[in-house]
Amino acid sequence: MRQTIIALIFAALFQGAAGQSTERPNYGLKSPLTAEIVRVDFNSDATIVWMTVMSDINNAWFCIDRNTFLVKSDGTRLKLTGLKGLPYCPATYKFKKPGEKTSFSLTFPATGMLPWFSIVEECVGGCLSFRGIVTDPVLNARLNEAYSLAGTGENMAAYRIYEAIINDTDSLNLGIEGSVYSALIMLDRGMGRNEAARRWYNRMMTSDTPDLKLYLDNLKRQGAEY
Repeated sequence: MRQTIIALIFAALFQGAAGQSTERPNYGLKSPLTAEIVRVDFNSDATIVWMTVMSDINNAWFCIDRNTFLVKSDGTRLKLTGLKGLPYCPATYKFKKPGEKTSFSLTFPATGMLPWFSIVEECVGGCLSFRGIVTDPVLNARLNEAYSLAGTGENMAAYRIYEAIINDTDSLNLGIEGSVYSALIMLDRGMGRNEAARRWYNRMMTSDTPDLKLYLDNLKRQGAEY
């Protein structure tokens, strides 16, 4: 029995030292469109975001500005401390052809497990940005299901999941909130339910939606403005 207890203690200590990870998290808005988040590691000594970016044009290049930040839900900004797989600007990684994908990682000071966060690069143009990165595995699973249903034309089934997510999380002011509102608005518009879309738009306007202006601008580009 004593050996079992000691083994459990060591296992717990190892788990704490190893940290927590989120695989393939969802997010609200991103730039560039060919960038993806593979995993986020919340370690005791650092928070590491593993990513990929793909070339979609000829003669493409990419780099990371040193003024890249992890933005916590309370607005605290933590500056990038380490980069692997890509160079710091002004040096560049030059893609050989369209479709080529490269992997890289961004390291930030340790944050502990976060409810959500954003990555924002401050640069002249074509800056890296991921808004409202979701860390909760249950919420990520629900979002994945909704995206899958919408992608196969089962719009009402997706709609019900999005609606339930908003009703469950609206008071939490999660970074993904604007994306879920936008999905409901666009689904209603696609089904010709313009008054329902307007109601979601108005509710979004009166909620404490993080990055609200960015989502309103995105809806405007899709022709959804009220």
